[in-house]
Amino acid sequence: MIDDPELTIAGQKEPSAPNPFDGVQPDLSVWGGAFESAWQTLLAGVWGLAFLVVAFGAVRAVVELQRAKKGGYSADVHEHTESVKKSAFALIALAGLGVLFGAVISIF
Repeated sequence: MIDDPELTIAGQKEPSAPNPFDGVQPDLSVWGGAFESAWQTLLAGVWGLAFLVVAFGAVRAVVELQRAKKGGYSADVHEHTESVKKSAFALIALAGLGVLFGAVISIF
């Protein structure tokens, strides 16, 4: 058996074109330091705003859950328990977002 990756089924070699993206990595510094600073500031602001929204949603969900427990409303307790779980998952996801993007970028 011949182990040549360029051979086709017919046994002839296919011409290979060079990869134009070989060695190219994404870099936003080409637009200048002011642009890089601006998008990082914008990203940090949106990320912080997302934390605020999710944190207020989590506090609201916990308060509603406690109110439903005190009132003895079992259907509402189940509904608000799910809301608390979703809020907790969103907080964990937001907290791990930087680590996740860092890991993906370091791979590529």
